[in-house]
Amino acid sequence: MTFAWIVALFVGAIALPAPAAAGERFLADPQRATDCESAILRATTPFAQKKLKQLDKCAMTAFKCIQTVAPDDEAEDDPIDVCLERASLKCEKAAEAVQAEEDKLVAAIVDGCAALDPTEVLRADGVGFETIAPDCLDFGVTLGDLESVAECIVAEHECAVDRMYLFANPRAGEMFSLVGADFGPNSCAEDLGGPGEGVSADDLKLGRQLATCQQSASKTGATFAGAKLKTLGRCLGALFDCVQLAPNDGGACLAKAGKTCDQAFNSVASNALKFEPAVNKSCEPIAFTDLTADTGIDYDALVEEELCTDVGVFGILTVPHYSICAYRQHECAADEILRFSVPRAAELLALVGRTLPGSFFCFPPDDEF
Repeated sequence: MTFAWIVALFVGAIALPAPAAAGERFLADPQRATDCESAILRATTPFAQKKLKQLDKCAMTAFKCIQTVAPDDEAEDDPIDVCLERASLKCEKAAEAVQAEEDKLVAAIVDGCAALDPTEVLRADGVGFETIAPDCLDFGVTLGDLESVAECIVAEHECAVDRMYLFANPRAGEMFSLVGADFGPNSCAEDLGGPGEGVSADDLKLGRQLATCQQSASKTGATFAGAKLKTLGRCLGALFDCVQLAPNDGGACLAKAGKTCDQAFNSVASNALKFEPAVNKSCEPIAFTDLTADTGIDYDALVEEELCTDVGVFGILTVPHYSICAYRQHECAADEILRFSVPRAAELLALVGRTLPGSFFCFPPDDEF
């Protein structure tokens, strides 16, 4: 399953899951349900941020080797090979760090939800994981208990973060292959088939420019995604608390949570305006042919694999076209991560007039409505 849904045009309203009617069913302990959801949100956002950092640490180290290190035919060992060997060690440590974060994520979910009956973790009017059970099957996970819920969350988050990073760094999968980096069985860091080398030895100035451009895209994407997950997580947490703990307060809780959500969505929109200019500033000074080349940033790989069409970008003819694709993919990936962290997200946001996905280019195909 890909996390980035294809763009679609809609006529009429979007059908969203209806919240459980007050009095229909009751959880044995709504407070434990909110504690569980809070624990998941507290754990998943840092996981995504930390994994993005480790992926970038590995990929950029290898990328700088092939782009900025001059070969030396007279040396006993080629400096580029020596650099890549060091990069391999750094990538090995990065993979270990990701595994440690994965273990921490599982433990945080299990510990945070252990006091809640597993049936209430799954129930649609509980934490709600039964609503995404079909999606978990795509990761080979059948939901039935708390451990399987944690397994599904981890598998989806691993894949979504990898895919997100791929759009910030189209050669990431290639760099991982080049140094033998192994980020585990849930990795979705696809190798798009680059040549494993950078610019020519007499053009290292260009190589340094490419490294700066690539670093800017990676940093911009990680900053945007981390901020979105954090702010919308607060919004969703507040809404979940209202539904579970204050269903009969006349809407006062939802009104307050709605303000939190307004602030969150406004923050995301403000940060979105910064995404494209940041990437454009670092990359536009470079000749576009060097950005599209498979020895450069390899925008062409995204086009050849039709990876931007999912978000309504059907070609990359300028740096802004790439920036739009990368921005939209980060928006949609963050929405997908939130959907697995808070399975009731769409339902909860509908209570305050919001949607998930929050942008037109992230809406799923018609058959998912």
